[in-house]
Amino acid sequence: MLYPNRLQAALLFDRPMSDLETIVRDFARIEGMKSGAAFNIPEANPGRFYRLFNGAEELMLTFEYVDGPANVDAFRGALSSSFTGLATPDIRARIARTQSHILVEASHGVMAGVEDDPKIAAMFAAIGRPKSGATQVQFERRLAVLGLMTRVAAEQAVPLAVHWTQSDLLIGGEQCDAFAAMEPPSPLHIHPFLYGPQAAPGDRSLVGIRTFGARHWLGREILIKPNVLPWAANYETILAFLRVATMANGYVIPDGDTFGPEDRSQSFRVLHHDVGADIGYVTPEPADMPMYELVPLKYVEHGFVAPDHVPEANVFEDRAFPATIMPDDQDEKTALANEWSEKRKLAEGVGGRFEVRAKGEAGEVTPPPVPPPAPVIAPTPSQPGLPSLSGRGLRAKVFGRKEA
Repeated sequence: MLYPNRLQAALLFDRPMSDLETIVRDFARIEGMKSGAAFNIPEANPGRFYRLFNGAEELMLTFEYVDGPANVDAFRGALSSSFTGLATPDIRARIARTQSHILVEASHGVMAGVEDDPKIAAMFAAIGRPKSGATQVQFERRLAVLGLMTRVAAEQAVPLAVHWTQSDLLIGGEQCDAFAAMEPPSPLHIHPFLYGPQAAPGDRSLVGIRTFGARHWLGREILIKPNVLPWAANYETILAFLRVATMANGYVIPDGDTFGPEDRSQSFRVLHHDVGADIGYVTPEPADMPMYELVPLKYVEHGFVAPDHVPEANVFEDRAFPATIMPDDQDEKTALANEWSEKRKLAEGVGGRFEVRAKGEAGEVTPPPVPPPAPVIAPTPSQPGLPSLSGRGLRAKVFGRKEA
């Protein structure tokens, strides 16, 4: 679902809490200083529940305190992810110690997110009523506000864990501030479900990634099949791909094309798969929703070059077409030149550069165009001082683990 309206996070605590009013007050003050937003409180149960509404944006927020443990069934999907165990090895013990929790929620519209119900959405569509909050800007505004709500609540007392429902991510409370401070889409919003075959004794493990959360921007999830590259490096590439697609003037890399940084240290091919496509080793099979698959072709840092990687020496000037590269038919030649021109505009629109490479000798096969958006494959932290997500430093800097 694109741009889901009703977004929620749950903060789990190991003791009763009595600070909800302070949390609400602090949030309203901080958000007011940040954005100028002013909230009224149309509904309140002191110490238990507060509803805030900003009429200028039709932004509805709720804070709710529950004296008791959360429903463990809500964490079933997150606990099935090995990423959860990597991020917080004792997560199950933390959940078992929970005595209370705080739910925070953000939505657009006076209907408070009930439009996400398929029946209500269908009814509104039938009468021509536009869906509330159904733009990327509004969606990212909700994510940012919910992130601040979560951070303010966690500042009163460090929670045992935080469940971010948009991506079904479950993390330790001490990691909450770093994750929630990152601009979307970030590791808070894109959950990497790791998978791969059981490695034989002495063999190297192959790890793949299937995301949860990318659908909320792209209408598809992202897949990288098990391969020899470190999963953290592949995850960084997934985030880079998303940033190309969601940034100003951004676009989804076309089916069959490749992308990478301008220094040519990395290259990944992009494949588009529709629902039901047999895309090989992925769980479950076949694809239960449309996906973008990223296929690693080159990663210099890890000494990886795939057999079908087209070398940089085969780059040619696409605006001065070598005769051996182009089709004989004039119409086909014109269509191909126009296609390259349009793709060049897309790449340059995000500050990238466009290349075309000839596969084989004497132009035996015309390869897909190669638009490498330079500034995004090696992303920098969204704010100074936050954990880097660069390659091998991911676990050490985000999870506090040392790389073996």
